[in-house]
Amino acid sequence: MRISLLNSIFLVCFGSLRLAYGQNIEPECACNMSNLWLDVVVVIDNSQGMGHNGLDEVAANIATVFAQSNITQVLGQTTRVGIVTYGKTATVKYHLTSFHDTETFISKIFDIADKPITDTTSYIYTGLLAAQTVLHDGRVNGKRDNVRQVIILYASAYKSQGQEEDPVQLAKQIKEDGIDIITVGFNQFGDEYFLAGLVKIATPGMAFNNTNADLAGEIQMNGLCKINCFCPTAWTQYTSQFGLASARKFALCLKLSDIDAMWMAAKIACQHMDNSAYLVSELDETKHNFIYPQRFFIHRMEPCPDGALKIAIPYPNDMFAN
Repeated sequence: MRISLLNSIFLVCFGSLRLAYGQNIEPECACNMSNLWLDVVVVIDNSQGMGHNGLDEVAANIATVFAQSNITQVLGQTTRVGIVTYGKTATVKYHLTSFHDTETFISKIFDIADKPITDTTSYIYTGLLAAQTVLHDGRVNGKRDNVRQVIILYASAYKSQGQEEDPVQLAKQIKEDGIDIITVGFNQFGDEYFLAGLVKIATPGMAFNNTNADLAGEIQMNGLCKINCFCPTAWTQYTSQFGLASARKFALCLKLSDIDAMWMAAKIACQHMDNSAYLVSELDETKHNFIYPQRFFIHRMEPCPDGALKIAIPYPNDMFAN
């Protein structure tokens, strides 16, 4: 009897919500570059393969991407950036603790672009390995250990040095550690396998190239801002397709419920899990298919002073539980 009652509540609320709100619009992940809460290492291929023109283009792109960013060492909703260059070997130019303002960072990027090295070969593995170390060192003594970490790789060639120094395997390990990788390919020689190799290295959906019409915008919207949109530990982010890494993210977090309770009891229990949590609301089949097998609680994400995406005002028309 309890189940049929819950089903009736669900059906009535579902209908009334569709009449009241019409079309369901889920909250989008915000993209405000000045509010990003990230640690980023920019990895630049400055070999002869990239060349002067390529490096100038790389520098202009990086400057455009980060022009509105709040690069500083001040705690809070800020961004830290380090720089690594590579050819046959990699060099850490600047650590995450090096820059105290955005203008200095951009100035140093153009300095690096003005000094290509003489290496005719570049190995992505060396650049990724150095970037991994920079990110690790940036978290000494637990500093900013809840900030998302990103590597942006600007490459002109894809070469492997054998199984022990395979960039794809290293990238897989890096991503398994929770670090996202954005790749930007500068295909200077028309290598048909080059961009395909970078796709294997990048986080799904975050492999770009210099022929993109709005490359800086793509890196911002579909790279950095997506990475910056994340849920607290133990909550699952609502996406356009469950389990698909490249799926579209929304500013909603969900948590699995193991409570066997009536609607009101479940609602109260949900609110006790988090101050602004509320029972899941469904307005379309896509969301139902994502949520129903799991029985999630839900809360919305909003930026707050420490940079994390937190919980908004509870939704006024809770739908169902269990």
